[in-house]
Amino acid sequence: MSTRPGILIVNRAYPPLNGATGRLLHDLARHLVKSGYNVTILATGEGKPGQSRRGAIGITRVRAGGPGFWRYLALMARLARAMLRAGRHDIVITLSDPPMLYVLGDLVARRWKAAHIHWCHDLYPDLFPVLDMPVPPGVLDLLRRYGRYVLRRAACVVTLSRCMQRYITRTGLDIRRTAVIENWPDAEQVDETAPAMPDRPLAPTGDLPHRRDLRGRRLYSDPTGEKFRVLYAGSIGRAHPVEAIVQAARILLKAQPDIELTFVGQGPGFERLAQLRAQGGLDNIRLMPPQPRAALRTLMESGDVHLVTMRDEALGMLLPSKFYGALGARRPCVFVGPAESDIARIIARYACGQVVRPGDGKQLAAAIALYRNDAEAWFAAHEGAQAALKARLPREAFALWSNVIKKVLHDHDAARPR
Repeated sequence: MSTRPGILIVNRAYPPLNGATGRLLHDLARHLVKSGYNVTILATGEGKPGQSRRGAIGITRVRAGGPGFWRYLALMARLARAMLRAGRHDIVITLSDPPMLYVLGDLVARRWKAAHIHWCHDLYPDLFPVLDMPVPPGVLDLLRRYGRYVLRRAACVVTLSRCMQRYITRTGLDIRRTAVIENWPDAEQVDETAPAMPDRPLAPTGDLPHRRDLRGRRLYSDPTGEKFRVLYAGSIGRAHPVEAIVQAARILLKAQPDIELTFVGQGPGFERLAQLRAQGGLDNIRLMPPQPRAALRTLMESGDVHLVTMRDEALGMLLPSKFYGALGARRPCVFVGPAESDIARIIARYACGQVVRPGDGKQLAAAIALYRNDAEAWFAAHEGAQAALKARLPREAFALWSNVIKKVLHDHDAARPR
């Protein structure tokens, strides 16, 4: 019988299904296996549910279902049943999708006398009003109270940012039972031994040359090579406003038609953006479906500037992981979101982009135009992104995760009756 500690990790998404949390989970699972743990993933999947392996990682999938409250409850029931059938593990780690998944993590961990770690990407139920989900105030208050009760029982709550840690400790958690571990760029995207060379931005005036990297190679297969690309890569959900983007696109279409805003991903915001694009005749907005993982690095480096958005009301409840994709590509980032967030703090510290007030399309257009027209500003932000990336390579996050898991195992073992 194996003496390696067992870890069960539960999340809706896991490769090959699209989703940033699934990609992060896969990176972490591979690290944990290399570190000597037995890792089992419980996720949803298309087609027939069942068990499989991806290398040394055991994977159990249940049927995903669809949107709607009753389907959500059915999915939670399927996950609970599968978690119990998975048998005893030393640690149960839950992520944030589906919402309130940590409730199941607590129940199953107690059933098997295991430790529970909640890896908080989105803080529910607090996010429900921010996402315009119709939860009655009384029910929301009850869910919040019960949710904090459950999280207080967790061995550790891992947050993505200091602002999220401050929020949850201000609303009922002991800071000593929390840890801040930032997300990281795709481990397969980042070559930690040799930073990628940047591509030259387009010349501020004159002809529009094909974009090439410093070694003279075409960076991506744009048929014309004439567009300065602002890239938004990832989902556009209800926490990611699009009004300022549309306003900026309208301004740039007239002032600098050589700039295109490219959106790659999915989510309800894509439909809204497509409608506004059609209504305004905004041909400088380009919408694309999610791309294969194999094309991720090429996609991320095809953007001259990366765009990240977040509603003010979501401060402390989530942190867009696409920001770390921008750092991984060593590109300037324009963040439309609250100045108090950790993304804004990192941008200010490393001078790797600009922070724009939510809803201010004029300021957004000016920030984009700066990097299009000023090569020195672009390169300065590129160098800032490289400096920020060095402190946020996957190995840095993995080391923090290893420390958390070792401490949780030690404390859990010490608390067992002798």
